[in-house]
Amino acid sequence: MKKLLVTVNGIRFEVEVEVIEDDELTYQPSQGIIPVGSKPTEHLSSSHLNTLMRTPISRQSKTLTIDQKKLSSPINGKVIEIPFSIGQKVKENDVLFVLEAMKMKTNISSPVSAVIKTIEVKVGDNIEAGQLLMTFE
Repeated sequence: MKKLLVTVNGIRFEVEVEVIEDDELTYQPSQGIIPVGSKPTEHLSSSHLNTLMRTPISRQSKTLTIDQKKLSSPINGKVIEIPFSIGQKVKENDVLFVLEAMKMKTNISSPVSAVIKTIEVKVGDNIEAGQLLMTFE
């Protein structure tokens, strides 16, 4: 196990990683990974970590962000339920989609209280991470 400091969104985390093959890795601080010998600039509280863990992430070409008018899927899966329809009012955290991914059900909840403008998928559709699911008025 090696200990590293990893910077995510400007916050440094101390992490332990298991190295399967060690080719004398070169750490490049410009990429946000630095050796543990460096001083962390910020201590991370558990509430700060919980907030960061719920923050949408980006993956190469697929952006998994939610803005105020659009909802995109955070994962690949199959749509198995859409409990709301166009024109209905939804509250923040209402379950808008139920997806099946790897034989598990995953709820996709509303990021805002709003009215549904469009639904871009239907039950039975296979969707990809980052795909637009719904827009709001």
